[in-house]
Amino acid sequence: MSLESGDVILIPYAPYTNYLVTKPRPCLVISSSQFNKTRPDVILAPITSNIRERDSTQVVLRSDESHFSQTGLRCSSAVKCGAIFTFSQRQVRRKLGVIHSDVLREVRQVLSRILIQD
Repeated sequence: MSLESGDVILIPYAPYTNYLVTKPRPCLVISSSQFNKTRPDVILAPITSNIRERDSTQVVLRSDESHFSQTGLRCSSAVKCGAIFTFSQRQVRRKLGVIHSDVLREVRQVLSRILIQD
């Protein structure tokens, strides 16, 4: 499967959970397609339905937005930019959809703020 930045994918579990219960989780691919083509892992940001409106590290994906249906998600969700991780591409279950380019740009801005600004 060829993964691109902005793809919404499903993985069998998220490494930030307790592993006692494995439950498929959606994630956003944030690594570049060039990175994804040359490495066995992909860099992901988890997606949650637990939206925290005042959390500046989350980017909200609202179900009432016109491009939400392209994400493949079932309900309004948030990209957790403060919880990025690497994951084996071989373990990716499937691609659910893709986020709009404006949302991807917002995710990148939040990541930049988290990683660069002091």
